[in-house]
Amino acid sequence: MRGFFYGERGATGVIRFVEKDVDKRRLLLLCEETAFGCKMSALVKSYGFDKGVACFWLEDGSDCAYCLVDGQMLVSGSVKAPEEARAFLRAVGPHSLLCTEAAARSLGAAPSAVGPLLQKTLPQKEPPPAPAGEVNIRDIYGLLDEAGMAGEFEPFYLDLSLKLRRGTALAFTEYRGESLIGCGVVSSISQRGAVLSALAVREDCRRQGVGSALLARAEACLPGRELYIFREAGKNESFYRRLGYAQADTWAFSRLQPGKQKGDGYGTVF
Repeated sequence: MRGFFYGERGATGVIRFVEKDVDKRRLLLLCEETAFGCKMSALVKSYGFDKGVACFWLEDGSDCAYCLVDGQMLVSGSVKAPEEARAFLRAVGPHSLLCTEAAARSLGAAPSAVGPLLQKTLPQKEPPPAPAGEVNIRDIYGLLDEAGMAGEFEPFYLDLSLKLRRGTALAFTEYRGESLIGCGVVSSISQRGAVLSALAVREDCRRQGVGSALLARAEACLPGRELYIFREAGKNESFYRRLGYAQADTWAFSRLQPGKQKGDGYGTVF
């Protein structure tokens, strides 16, 4: 079955499917340590351990966790048993891989794209009151699509609407009249971390402080957390540096099956 894999026991151990309560607790603890883990934690808190949505594995003797979602394998932590891990990937057969550049090298995956993984520790303070009313997800999708930052509409809408209800995502909008001129999406929120996956401003409204204001609103709602951004190489470097974000690592995206690539609809393939 695609949902289960038990590797051969090596020097470090095996890659074990997460199904026991003790493994579920360990997974969630490990997920608080990295940006990739934050994405995993938000999936668990949004959908539970529903194998129809995502499957999770742990590597014995290490901090490494794996998550298969929509055909993409997320890897959090350091790969300590590379031979077992490579055999595991061949058995499961994901179409793509998202992890640190170091983990990609350990797994023998040639990155199709790499970029800086940014991080900022947000100050611990009282969050502002929750905004009144619901955000218009269709408007957000439209602006992201115009900016070339959106995947398919239906999975984007269903996933974001559920995560907003479960408190594992946030969305922010800025209108002029009835026209949306800017939006931001925090697509994953865990106990100690969050991932900002989209920040878009309409082209004719850029360089007017809209993006900075949207990011400040997101930060204010996530006090005490680590806010992560998978920045695209060569884009928006000075913008995020000016706002206090520093590179914590390097992300790597690898296509494992040519011709199969699917994004999560939040501005990049991640």
